[in-house]
Amino acid sequence: MINRAQGSGTRATFEQFGIKTNKVKTSQEQDSSGTVYQMVSTTPGAISYLAFSAIKDGVQKLALNHVQPTDKNVTTNTWKIWAYEHMYTKGKPNASTAAFINYIQSKNVQKTLVPKLGYIPVTQMTVARTHDGKIEEINK
Repeated sequence: MINRAQGSGTRATFEQFGIKTNKVKTSQEQDSSGTVYQMVSTTPGAISYLAFSAIKDGVQKLALNHVQPTDKNVTTNTWKIWAYEHMYTKGKPNASTAAFINYIQSKNVQKTLVPKLGYIPVTQMTVARTHDGKIEEINK
């Protein structure tokens, strides 16, 4: 078993929505998803968890409760282990920061760059997760 380091967002998401506990067995911990991927892909019998964006050929994706880890299953919350990335500013953003946020949220970036990097565009989500973990349908 290879864990991400404590404080990792990937680990926090897996503990909260996957195994639903933060009491994990002592195991090897790695600071980066790239290192975890490398170790799992080259170590017979190794197992871990990764963000979709870190998964490449050479590792087997495992179903959980007969649900496959696919983009479609994330967008509907059929696959429960997912989280949003967030952008924060201190107070109202200045013009450059606001322009960057608008750029990231633009249709072009959401349709092309986000999937190319291995992430799911927020525009494809049919559900939202509240700060306390509740799932709500998105009215489109």
